[in-house]
Amino acid sequence: MLLEPGDLVLESIREACDEYEVDTGVVVSGIGTLRNLNFHYVPTDEMPKEQKWRNETHKLLGAWEVGTIDGMIANGEPHLHLVAYNGDRTVAGHLEEGNVAHLLGEIVIRPIEGLELERRSDENEYNISQLKPR
Repeated sequence: MLLEPGDLVLESIREACDEYEVDTGVVVSGIGTLRNLNFHYVPTDEMPKEQKWRNETHKLLGAWEVGTIDGMIANGEPHLHLVAYNGDRTVAGHLEEGNVAHLLGEIVIRPIEGLELERRSDENEYNISQLKPR
């Protein structure tokens, strides 16, 4: 899929999954430029019970070159990570909503037929993936 200037990245990927009925799949390639960068990562080796204390969220302004966006699509919902560079620093983390394409974005989504990918919480409330043949 091609992102035009001003398109929202994660939101556009979700729309493409809906439009093309991608329930299970992978984002195998994602490159482009962003006008801002919204992401989170886990900054600690301890896992507090409450989800809100696990993640450190960043909302960074300015132009960012995206080296990669990849991850899985389970139950139609993308779980994606990215690596980006702004000329001074490189960051990596979980792609959040609100990232705006600057010049362009090129995303390749590969649907997977015959396999069900499911993200769920286990007894420790951590997200994990389950693979089940259909």
